Amino acid sequence: MDQLLGYIFVLNAVITWALASLVYKFGLGKTAVKASLLFRLTCVSSFTFLVSLIFGNYHFLFNGATDIVLPYFGMCFISGFSVTLGDILYFASLQKIDSSRAYPLTQLSLVFVYPFAFVFFGELISPSTLIGGVIILSSVVFLSSKDKPKKKLDNEDSINHDNANEKVESKEELLLGVLMAIGTAVLWAISIISFNQARILSNEVFSTNFIRIFIATIIIGIYGIVFDKQFLLGFKKESRVNLKYFAYIGIAGSLSLGLADSLFYKAAQLNGLVLTSTITANTPMAQQLLSVALLKEKFRPRFLVAVALIILGNYLILFL
Repeated sequence: MDQLLGYIFVLNAVITWALASLVYKFGLGKTAVKASLLFRLTCVSSFTFLVSLIFGNYHFLFNGATDIVLPYFGMCFISGFSVTLGDILYFASLQKIDSSRAYPLTQLSLVFVYPFAFVFFGELISPSTLIGGVIILSSVVFLSSKDKPKKKLDNEDSINHDNANEKVESKEELLLGVLMAIGTAVLWAISIISFNQARILSNEVFSTNFIRIFIATIIIGIYGIVFDKQFLLGFKKESRVNLKYFAYIGIAGSLSLGLADSLFYKAAQLNGLVLTSTITANTPMAQQLLSVALLKEKFRPRFLVAVALIILGNYLILFL
């Protein structure tokens, strides 16, 4: 029963993350990255605090020994700081490349989670999980690789239609967007590992999620006040014209970074970090489906190959 509940939690997280990535892409078309980030973190901090009051507890902070509480806060700091830096890179990558290309690349975090989970937590990686994870990750290559240029069409109207619907990406912008997405994967992997360690120390998910996000909000807020006022633009009067876009990003962040992340770590508590992280590699597939359906992004033929690989990978993980 616990294992099934873990699967339900992680499935919820996958769908929520996929939807949130589309909202970020939509909202960032009208707002600046730095302004959106601090506004989002403020919304998420408020939301996760309320969630932690309902589902979490803070008794471990007062009952725990110093040799546990101090490392706990250290892990929360690392997790909050790394996930925030990763979010900055991810938001920036969305301004360079399509979300259906950027998000799959962030799932390379699984490459780093595997060795970290084995070395630091002693989690065993079964052959079926490892092989299935590699197969699913290979689908990421198909989902995120650059499309071949289409042959020149004779019909001028068709050419104009294609130009209007396809984002023209220079080689430099594409490379920069890809590197940012990969950097995001590294930082998110660090955040996953450090959060999981904080969870182990406290045996608490919802409160830990609030603490790490609150720490990140304070850090970015202080940095914005002292060094870079652009982080504060989301709270300025001149940004009211785009308030609804900031609100979209704030709500998406609350459900994604706030709730879905907590459910992911609850699933990791039930089924282990390795298995849970491997299942989340399916997120690009959900994101691809939603981006084609909702954002009308171009359907890529290699998407069908990715589907087959993901189905095969999941079969190996879940049934062997």
